Parts: sequence; C-alpha cells; structure tokens
Amino acid sequence: MQSAVESLEVTWAERWSESWDDFFSSWLAPLGALAWAILVSAVAALVLARLLAFLPVMWSGEPSRHTTDRLRGWGLGLILGGSAAIVLFAGGPGAVWLLAVAGAVVIVAGIVGLSRGLATSRRLSVEVRDEAGQPAAMHTRNVLVLLTTLAGSRPRGLHFAIGSDVDSLSDFALSGVAPGRLASALQAAARFVAGGTPWCLSVDATDRDNLAVSISRHGRKLHAGVINRSDLGLTAAGSGDQAVDLDKFVAAFALIALSSSYPDVAGLAGTTSWRSLGLHFVASTELRDDDDDSRAIAILGHAVDLDPGNHPAGLMLQYRRNRYVTEFDALRRYADWLSAEAAHLEAEHSPTRNADYALHYQRVLLNYVVTVVNLVAIGGHGPDPSTGPDASRARDRALQLVRLIDARTGEKEGERAGGSGELPLLEQKMRLVAATGYVALGGSADLLEVGSRLTEAAISASPWVRYDLGCMHYAQSEEQTNPERRKELEELALEHLEYAMIAPRPRSFVWKDPMLVRLHADSRFQKLARSPRPDFWDLEPLRPYRRQFAALGITSPLRLSTFAGSRAELGDYLGSGRLRTLALLGVSELANRTEVLSLLPWAEELLSRYKVELVSEIVEEGILGSAELGNLTEQERDLLSTKVFRSLEHRYGFEGFDFLRVAGWVDSLVP
Repeated sequence: MQSAVESLEVTWAERWSESWDDFFSSWLAPLGALAWAILVSAVAALVLARLLAFLPVMWSGEPSRHTTDRLRGWGLGLILGGSAAIVLFAGGPGAVWLLAVAGAVVIVAGIVGLSRGLATSRRLSVEVRDEAGQPAAMHTRNVLVLLTTLAGSRPRGLHFAIGSDVDSLSDFALSGVAPGRLASALQAAARFVAGGTPWCLSVDATDRDNLAVSISRHGRKLHAGVINRSDLGLTAAGSGDQAVDLDKFVAAFALIALSSSYPDVAGLAGTTSWRSLGLHFVASTELRDDDDDSRAIAILGHAVDLDPGNHPAGLMLQYRRNRYVTEFDALRRYADWLSAEAAHLEAEHSPTRNADYALHYQRVLLNYVVTVVNLVAIGGHGPDPSTGPDASRARDRALQLVRLIDARTGEKEGERAGGSGELPLLEQKMRLVAATGYVALGGSADLLEVGSRLTEAAISASPWVRYDLGCMHYAQSEEQTNPERRKELEELALEHLEYAMIAPRPRSFVWKDPMLVRLHADSRFQKLARSPRPDFWDLEPLRPYRRQFAALGITSPLRLSTFAGSRAELGDYLGSGRLRTLALLGVSELANRTEVLSLLPWAEELLSRYKVELVSEIVEEGILGSAELGNLTEQERDLLSTKVFRSLEHRYGFEGFDFLRVAGWVDSLVP
C-alpha cells in the first residue's frame, strides 16, 4: 500500500526533468564546452583575417565580385571547419593529433582566403553630407546614379563617348548611407569592423559651388580633392544660367581612383585626370543636344588642357568643331586629324588588342569614314576626290572597321557558347554605318561582309543607321550616269531619310549635313525634312561665317547688328566684299527684328517656331534687310507676303498657315 502511494507521487514531468538532466550532463555540457572553444578559435581567426585585410599587400590583383564573394564564403567555412578540427582532435591519442594539425592548416588557408576576399571586395559605399554635416540622402542617390551612368552601364555614343566607355562598375556593389547622423555612424562602424565594404566615397558639400571629396579603402584615405565650380571654368550656380551638376565630377573622381587600383577597369582611353573626365562627362551629356557648339567646345578645350591624354575628349572636341563644316579645306583638315589620331593609336596603344582604347579607336575610324564621305560629296576642288587617295584610304578604313567588329562578333559567339554575353548594340550600329560609308565611297556592295550588313541596315529600326543608308544611296546616285538608276537611288535615299526623321537628332542635323546640301532645293527633301530650322545662323547668307563670328564673340544676330566696328573692318576680317558685308548686316538686322517679335508676350507660338523659315523666305525673295522691306510699296509688300505664305504652306502644309497671319508677320518687320 505504501509503495503504491509513493509510485503515484512521481509524475511524468519529474521523470522528464530527470531524463533531461542526465542528457545535459552526459552530452550537452561537454559539447557546450567544445562549442565555446570552437567559437573562440573561430573569432580569433576572423579577427586576424580582418586585420590582414588592412595590409596593402592583400589588395593586389583584380578578382571579380563573384570571386571575392566566394573567397569570403570559403574562407569562413574553412575557419569554422579548422577550428572544429583543432578543438576536437588536439591532444588525441596516437595519430589523431594529425587531424588537429590539418585543422590548423585549414584555418590558415581560411584566414588567407577570407582576408583576401575582404581586401579585394568590390563594394563601395557613398556618403554625402550637406552644409550642416547631416547625411544628404537625395544627394547620395544622385551620386550613385551618376556613377552607374558613367561607369556601370554599356558604352554609348556613336561618334564620341557619352561619359566613358567603362562598364566595370557593374561588377561593383554600390550602397548609400542610412539617414540620420546616429544611424549613419553606426552603419559606418559596422562596415569598418566587418570589412564587407572596403571602399568609402565621402563628399562634403560646403555650398552649391564647392565640394570636398575623398575615397578610402579599409579606412585608409587614398585620394582626396576639391571640386570648385570656378576653378573648373563653369558658370556659378546663382548666375541665372543652368548650372552644371557638380556630382558628375564626384563620379569622375571615384572612377579615376578605382581605376588606379583595378587594372581591369578599361575604357578610359588614356584619361588620368578626374577633372578632365568630369568636363567630358558634362559636355557629352548636358551639352550633347546644344545646337550652339561654343560652350561645349570651351569645356572640352579645358578638358584637353587639363589632360592631353584624354583621347575621348579630344575626339569630341574635334567633332563639335567640325560637325557642321561645309568648307572643303576645313573638312580636309578634320579628316587629316582623324587619320593622324588613328595612326597614333595604332603605333602607341595597339587598340585592336587593348580594351582600354578599342571603342575609341573604332569611333575614330568611323568619324574618318563619314568625314571623307562628306569631303567627296562637296568636291569641286581639283581632281575628283572620289577617285583620290582620301577616298581609297577611307574605303580601306571602313572595311577594316567592319572586319574588326566581325572578329569581335566571333569572339563573343565563342563567349556565348561558354555562357557569356553578346556584341554590344553600339558596335552593331558602328558596323552598319561603316558598311554604308564603304559603299558610298565607291566600294563594292558584293563583298560578303558588306552586302550582308547593307541588308541588315535596310531593315534596321535605328534612325541613324537608316539616315546613313540614305546618305549612301544618295552618294551612289550622284555617281550615276544612267538617269533611271539615278532616280531609283534618289528615291531609296529619300525613303530612308524620311524614316530617319522620326528621331529629333537626325531631324535637326539633316539641314546641316554637308553631304545633303545639294538636296536642299529638292521639294521631296523639303517635305521629308519638315522640321523648321531653329537657328538664324542656318540662314544661307550667315552660315559660312558662323565660326568667324563666334571667334569675335558674336553669337546672335543681335550681336552682329550692333557690331561696334566699321563695315570695312568687318569685311576685311570676313574676307567678304563691301556688298556682301552690307547684306550680312541687313540679314542680321532682319533676323534680330524677327527674334524680338517672337519673344513678345503676345507672340504666336507658330511664329516662334518658324521665325528662321520666315526670314529665309523673305531673303529668298531678294529682301536683305528691314530697310529694304520698308522701301516696298503696299502692293509690293502684299505680293511678298503672298509668296512667303505660299512657300511656307508648300513646305509645311500640315501646320495650316493662314495668309493674313503671315502678312501680319511681314508687316511687323517694317521699321
């Protein structure tokens, strides 16, 4: 009876507790001691690996982000495994101690691997602080976006590099800082201790015109600089003009700093100055669509002064100086410069094998081919240039470029078989333009590598490719003696040019293309190129002297109409006769009055858009100034208004011009 009562007093909870105590004392307690020993050993190894990452000797080489991630993962695993082996087998009987020695070797390998992974990790944090010293989140995001645009995306720009040709930062992990001073400080401390983000770009904004930048690696400052707007020759932020974004120079600073530590950062084409790179970045983005080249030329000139080795800036400078040139001698000088640049690259930099110069070299060849095509189209200077040495060399260069890109296609196909990428769209477009240039210069379209590219170009959706194809067909038509074949080629040219007009850049360039000057009088061309010219310098009397006026600081008709010098002095400078100088001044006065009229608060939008065409039509009727317009009788002025209206209606009938409206514009120009 008593034993039964005692047995009832031992509950299941008590039995479970006794079992757990036995299990803990027999198994978990010994394992806990081992776990603590393993943990202490692993932590010591991790600390040693982190300390080794501070040594510059561990920073050498150029492993990819994938490789560094694997190094860190494997290093951590080896450290944990080696620590376990040492703790479990150290002091064991017989040969078991050899396992502990092996564990020590594994730990050493893990320390080296982890340290190497931390030291070479491609991770960059960006920290921007405002004038008050607070983290500026939006400013930080802007720097991250610009850094990715400059060096983390595929190269852009057919005739010149937009930003740079570097895309290596796509292999970098970029991050900002947490908002708030305390949060950002804790984040920075955690990154420093863990070592997962070795690179840190710091920006302190003292005001809108001054930035202090520095970049450090594992806490060691490597590069620092000051970005001052006036030192860079840029307009002050409060001057009223659109101010340049100085964050572009921050991105350029970071790229140049990283390129000095990673030899595989290719695409800078000799650029070593971040200030020069930043100026080129500004000119190729913010000023890319400016019809007025003067500001871009000034900025690019400064970029080349700062870094004569900045080949992309030099190429863009020459392109902006010569893109609208129609004088034979000027085009010839441009072609000679491009030829010399190509020869220099071949002699000094092996651009077909050196990835740093590859795209720049291809652009130089492409610009050379296009320039010689324009040179041949102008003609009229001595022997036929289409049969001369320039055309022959340009054909060879065009074919060389096609074959060079075809060879890269073969390389990329081999990479694709191994699971890699494909030929960039930019180079595909280059190849098509080079093929059309080759045929435009008289090359055979029957060559396999050329004929297939022409077929590809004919169905391309790219406006610029179709534009170049149209120019090729027009160049072919100019060489034809068979009237039917000539007409057929002209129709093909106009068909492709019409397609190209869907894009704003070809639409604005078509009137300035020296190759198509002879087409301007063709009504079919006028119909397809129906975008009104935006600049009074495009007027026929003024266009040839645009660069000479710019050299005098005359950038608008107003400046010309108020020229302080005498007419004789102006004529001597321009090399024009007295009558032509009078005509230039008269046309500029007429353009100035039209400009003022279009800027009045009550001015019609249609006049603002077609002001250049209005003056052009008046000049076409032989009226070379507002004084001449005022000398007309009322009937003569009505007749002039009728002719101007009919011409505008014929060329831009889709606008629905009204005769009374056009007549009112003409009457308003009478002084």
